[in-house]
Amino acid sequence: MAKDNKELELNEPRMVKSHDVKLDAEYAEWIAEVKHRYRSAQVKAAVKVNGEKLLFNWQMGRDLVQKKAEERWGAGVVEQVSLNMQKKFPESKNFSVRNLWYMKQWYLFYMENMEILKQLVSVMLPSVEYKRKLEQILPPDSAEEFYRYIKKIAI
Repeated sequence: MAKDNKELELNEPRMVKSHDVKLDAEYAEWIAEVKHRYRSAQVKAAVKVNGEKLLFNWQMGRDLVQKKAEERWGAGVVEQVSLNMQKKFPESKNFSVRNLWYMKQWYLFYMENMEILKQLVSVMLPSVEYKRKLEQILPPDSAEEFYRYIKKIAI
């Protein structure tokens, strides 16, 4: 309760002259709950956006592999895709040549290790510890590094 009153004092809204407002502990509790709900909604939205971006990246890697892009359109096709996508989406940093190669690597890694990845995810997904560790992951330099990391945290 003391914390709620202190929060009210620190964040006391300006009063509108046309009406009176009485702020009490119940108000402080309610506004704290509203703030929590909003933050939770922000996090959920970010998770959904990131999930969609991951799916897109996987699909882009799949397209490069399944279309046999380099064989079909030449060795520089990934660089050309990068240029085309960066021109259309200049605000995105997702379409560097390096990122496109990572997308292709991720798809190939996933397809080669699909069964073991499914098993690892089914075991680890419910784990709070796994979720905490996922937040600490930096983008892997290679599929091998990611694979070693997954094996390490699964044990």
